[in-house]
Amino acid sequence: MTTLRFDPRNREQDPLLSKAAGLPREIAPARDLWPGIAARLDESPRTTRRFGWPMAIAAGLLIAAVSALLTWGLVREPAEAPAELAGLAVPQAAIMPVNYGTNSGISATELVARDELLVRFRQRLDELSPRTREAVVRNLAVIQQAADEIDAALAQDPGSGLLNQLLRGTYRQELQLYSKVVTSGGDAMRRT
Repeated sequence: MTTLRFDPRNREQDPLLSKAAGLPREIAPARDLWPGIAARLDESPRTTRRFGWPMAIAAGLLIAAVSALLTWGLVREPAEAPAELAGLAVPQAAIMPVNYGTNSGISATELVARDELLVRFRQRLDELSPRTREAVVRNLAVIQQAADEIDAALAQDPGSGLLNQLLRGTYRQELQLYSKVVTSGGDAMRRT
């Protein structure tokens, strides 16, 4: 079998190109299809619905009412704490900083900065409502569990960039929680 190179010099020698050159340049369709398409479009029922001004005003009023209800619900005074939470006092010793383990790679400088923030966090913790303190303790427990799991995974794969990113994210979440408590006033965090 002979293979011909495809380049401008031997177009005449290429059998496929010589056959293609013999084809007509334009072919007119056997019939005009547009009249049939237009007729079918005119026959189909139009079910487009137009919303006029009355519907637009009603939708705006509905959105305004829902927004007002949500705003009222967020800014109203909280109800008294339930009896089982009223006596709940979270001891300062229960608030421990997250332990990132031996594989974390969190620097000593970062941990010192975290510990400085932790001192201010513990000072503000008593100003929180019992529910909020309980939520903070639960959040710290979740962060600790995540740090433990990531540390265990890093022991298996110390070079994993994804695990290191997850650990950094956990560290940032801990700092954000401390910062939120430090910068909030009184019951500002009651819905955490």
